[in-house]
Amino acid sequence: MKFQEITAEEFDKFEHGRLGGGFYQKAKRAIVRRKMGWNIYFLGVFDGKKLRGAGLMMEKRNAGIMQLGPLLDDYSDMKLVRAFLKGAIEFGKARNWITVEIFPPVILSVRDAKGEILEKNDQKKLFDVFREFGFKYEGATIKFDPRVMRWLTVKDLSGFKNIDEARASYKKNTRNKLRKNGPLLKVELIKDKSQLSEWIKPLNSSNKKNGVENLGRDVDYYEEIWDAFGDAAEFMSVKKKDTGETIVSRLVLYFPEETITFSSGTIQEFKQLNGMTILQDWQIGRCIERGIKRINFYGVEGDFTENNRLLTFKSEFGIVVEEYIGGFRKVLRPVRYNLGRAKRKATSLIKH
Repeated sequence: MKFQEITAEEFDKFEHGRLGGGFYQKAKRAIVRRKMGWNIYFLGVFDGKKLRGAGLMMEKRNAGIMQLGPLLDDYSDMKLVRAFLKGAIEFGKARNWITVEIFPPVILSVRDAKGEILEKNDQKKLFDVFREFGFKYEGATIKFDPRVMRWLTVKDLSGFKNIDEARASYKKNTRNKLRKNGPLLKVELIKDKSQLSEWIKPLNSSNKKNGVENLGRDVDYYEEIWDAFGDAAEFMSVKKKDTGETIVSRLVLYFPEETITFSSGTIQEFKQLNGMTILQDWQIGRCIERGIKRINFYGVEGDFTENNRLLTFKSEFGIVVEEYIGGFRKVLRPVRYNLGRAKRKATSLIKH
């Protein structure tokens, strides 16, 4: 097997329609990340003339990261896994990277909203191969990880012919919210980039409430997504019918294999109107109309207690939770890595 750089077109063709890589493994995302200062590489493994594995690798400050990649024809083929890992290590060393992190798109378990395991996958062989190449496992995370969403909430839509059938899978109190507040609200699609400065306000309101205001996702960022993804990106808002005031906003990305709810937010003073519930239902109906079989409501923390309000909300729509394997890190230049860690620790002590 041969590891080498491939073109964006080759990567796009390979990943098209494949589940697992989500938003992270999209060639169009590379356009956005480059403008944010990242170096982007498309890497692949060929078996003869056939491309059998590919991944989008990003690098900044001599640290490489591949999020929910690589996409492989078969993760049980350890010869293929070894070929990609060996190639990725050599690729990073040739460019003087300090570390390389890989987050395979491999599911450890599928759970219901209470955390009960519905399906469990034995990935011991995969763990062993990563260890064989000197990777350290860093994936057993419960909290949100800024590098990759490890716990994803998804809903299978393949069994529904229309939105009424889908609503029967919701919790009763959710259907009551739709009946009560649906007549008061309307969903609108954003038609022009100039509207994004208004569209983003609910997202900022939610981020402020959750203490995550510095995500780097300002209007300029969403304009880049608008340009890069084109018709695959839909920016939508929920408005009060009587005043036209925006109370909820969301960015949704449509791909052949799934629809991804990428960003959402609510103006906090209007939470009692349940605009997010209205939008969630509207989005499910839109997916069914388009023949999309899977909707990805994106990440939650792996906390299945009643304290996880985000999971509680998403569970109202009959979802399951996919637990991904998480990340592996390989230190390529130990001296530089340890010096960097010592410097960060000293800086932290000074700040405190």
